[in-house]
Amino acid sequence: MVQISALSLFKFFFGILITQGVTAVLVYTALTTDLQRTWPLFAIVVCTIGFLVALWFTSIVDGANKHALSKATERFSREREKIRIQAEKARVKEAQVSQRRVEKAKSGGLSPGTSLKTGAIVGGAVGLGVAVMTQFVTLGLLMATSAGGLALGYTVRARQEKVVRNKQLPAAEKPVAVIEAGRAKPILEAKAKG
Repeated sequence: MVQISALSLFKFFFGILITQGVTAVLVYTALTTDLQRTWPLFAIVVCTIGFLVALWFTSIVDGANKHALSKATERFSREREKIRIQAEKARVKEAQVSQRRVEKAKSGGLSPGTSLKTGAIVGGAVGLGVAVMTQFVTLGLLMATSAGGLALGYTVRARQEKVVRNKQLPAAEKPVAVIEAGRAKPILEAKAKG
């Protein structure tokens, strides 16, 4: 956004007033003279005045642009310097932090609170890992014993059935015991006699 200063505004206003004044004088002069003989003179004067006013306005705009450019350059320079200072502070701070880490590593020390927290975190992770591993081992053992028990049960049953089959004689070899009974009396006869 181009900002117009009060000085530029005054210069534009003054240039417009001069242009209007010269235009009014030229119109009055053209009305009082013979325009058929002096029109080339008026055309040259109007073009010259227009050219001079255009140069004037161009110089005003160039001055305003240079002023805005110098302000922007100055603002960017300040921001660049501020960023450079912040980067330098960050670099120094990082160097100090790195130096402290190196010193801690050389002294072999973490603070007691840090080692307690780290120990608790590592212990918790190990405990969780052992719990998960035990669950998987337990599940594996459960599956292995179930499969073993199933196989053993079917094997025992097959052997028992084999023993029972071996003890049974074939139908042709079975002795049939025949019970002989005396002659049976009809029930009705026996009741009638009785």
